[in-house]
Amino acid sequence: MVQHEGSNSGDEGSSIPDNPAKGIPTGKYHLVGWGIDTTGRRLIDEIVQIAGFTPTSKFSQYIMPFADLNPMYSRRHNIRVINMPRYRRLKDLKTSQFVKTKSEISALQDFLQWLESVKGEDVDGIILIYHEVRKAAPGMLLEALRRYQLVERFSKVVKGFANGFNIAQTKCANTTKYFSLRVMSKILLNKEEENFSSAVDRARASFEIAVHLAQGERLELDGKPSAEATGKEQHVVDFVCPFVNPISAEEDEIKTFKVLLERQNTFRPVFCDLLKASRSERQHASYLRRLLAENNINYDKLKEAYDTGAKEGLEKVIKNEIANAKEKDLNELLEILDCFFDPEKKAVQPKTPRFYPQYNNRRRQRFNNKNQSSNSDSHSPNASTDNPTTEPVSDDTSPRSEEPEKTAVAAQ
Repeated sequence: MVQHEGSNSGDEGSSIPDNPAKGIPTGKYHLVGWGIDTTGRRLIDEIVQIAGFTPTSKFSQYIMPFADLNPMYSRRHNIRVINMPRYRRLKDLKTSQFVKTKSEISALQDFLQWLESVKGEDVDGIILIYHEVRKAAPGMLLEALRRYQLVERFSKVVKGFANGFNIAQTKCANTTKYFSLRVMSKILLNKEEENFSSAVDRARASFEIAVHLAQGERLELDGKPSAEATGKEQHVVDFVCPFVNPISAEEDEIKTFKVLLERQNTFRPVFCDLLKASRSERQHASYLRRLLAENNINYDKLKEAYDTGAKEGLEKVIKNEIANAKEKDLNELLEILDCFFDPEKKAVQPKTPRFYPQYNNRRRQRFNNKNQSSNSDSHSPNASTDNPTTEPVSDDTSPRSEEPEKTAVAAQ
């Protein structure tokens, strides 16, 4: 099966930039909490579980991915892909039970059908609220919908996405310094032992936190607790609308991000060795590579600068066009590029090589040691005497061996 390369490609910094939400006009909307479990944070990664939550309706569906989950995301979501000789299954590591899965297109169609039923005819659209420190879920969902031409149908139902992290960061800045889902759930909802490994739990908590903050904004509460809110209350909708990013804005961000990735990938030969090093060096190399791409610098531009003015040409481009970097990073970037383009110099090598755990070798070594111990026991001197099934060999002749002698006597 397809295995993930982990971070070998240096995609630690390849998530969509979290730009400020543009907001939408107030109207009759329905707030729905949602969440996804994925095989990674890149646009090419797959959705493993998609979930939605309202106080009156819930949705959850597992999806069988084409690629296996890497160990980090398998531990994070408590699920694992089990490869059988003829088929594959998804296993819940908490309950040790296999879960029912569907194909990606079937799960997305079911999710859209559920959203359409939740929307009904009395509201203008749905606002999907999630909670992520670094935004990745909206782009991954839109990319999955685009693969099956479902974006247009999705846009007719959903008006935009709202990140609960941005809401909490704005409204709770004077109360706490951390705004993760676990911290907000503990402070606002008084839930200390929540487990957010599943998309279902994150969808529910995202909805409840947003409603709780919206209730706190009201000057006069009508005595209705936040747990009973349906997500259609006008004060809740008006509270969330400024933090909503419409679908069109998300689409524009994805297009801009893809152009940035194409420009960034032109530097893959330059940072090839550094992207195979330890995690810290891969992250730093990804940062330097993205620094060039964000300032509209590609490989051909630097190649032309080196052919024209050698190292001085590279320095001129880097120092004049990159203004949002430290002097140390610029000097390191100049050294890497100069060593790459100059054939007489050796390319910059990583300081620490990447560590690959030798799990298979350890298992093989234990197996060999076990076989050696069993073989030594079977060749011990007392092995034959200790075996109760061993019978002594008789020196007497068998009846068949006596037959030739009898026939010989009769002939005489």
